[in-house]
Amino acid sequence: MYKQFCKGLKRFIQLNNQDDNLRLKIAEELLPLTDIASYRQSKSKNLSEYKKINELICNLSCYRDKYPFLVRFLWELWAYGFDWNSNNLYNSDDTFMEEKIKLIDLTSGTHYIA
Repeated sequence: MYKQFCKGLKRFIQLNNQDDNLRLKIAEELLPLTDIASYRQSKSKNLSEYKKINELICNLSCYRDKYPFLVRFLWELWAYGFDWNSNNLYNSDDTFMEEKIKLIDLTSGTHYIA
């Protein structure tokens, strides 16, 4: 699922790159989840990118009951080395979290695999 998500998200961004729309911006916010090496580097240096990804994953985990596919997705993120501090509070200011979740679901399928 994770590898398909990575391929699908990158393809989605490539196909929608000419448009300046909300879904493209949301997709670009998810893009850091596709770069494990960059994540590990920012984690080792405790950079703001690491904290931002950590917060995103924490926020996603709050929706596990509503979107069951997230359980598997989050487990795969953990298996690839992504982790998150459960002490992070949910960021209720992210009004587009459900759109991010829908985009993860969409790009985790085979729709955008070339």
